[in-house]
Amino acid sequence: MNVFIRHAAFKGLLVAIIAGGILSCSQIRQLTYPENFTYLEKEQVKTLMKQMGDSVGRLGQLVANDAKSETKQQQVLAELSTIESITARLSGGYAQTNQMFIRDHIEQFISDVGTAKLYVKTTPPDYSKAKKITNSCQECHQLR
Repeated sequence: MNVFIRHAAFKGLLVAIIAGGILSCSQIRQLTYPENFTYLEKEQVKTLMKQMGDSVGRLGQLVANDAKSETKQQQVLAELSTIESITARLSGGYAQTNQMFIRDHIEQFISDVGTAKLYVKTTPPDYSKAKKITNSCQECHQLR
């Protein structure tokens, strides 16, 4: 019986090695993770976070003064939309993701960006919520 178990274990190991050689990591993830799971590679997260930081920096420059022109309003809305787009990619499109820390905090951030957009669309535009977005990076990253 012991020989049978060793033989079965060897076959299982051999199948795993062959499958690993044939399938790429992303293909294996498709077999091992649920359908609604989005796997974000570390480099992808770093790239998206860099884009997010750049966009938040531009937003900060736009809302640094209290001038209220229509051009500024459109620029702030465009930057908030960019942040919203990056956030959607970081969150895995509201699917489950392997980035636990991001997953735990991203929903509030998405809500804050949406609220900021609503405030900016008012007449005259209110940039108070957009200014709070510029502090969000520090608030989240100080937890790490």
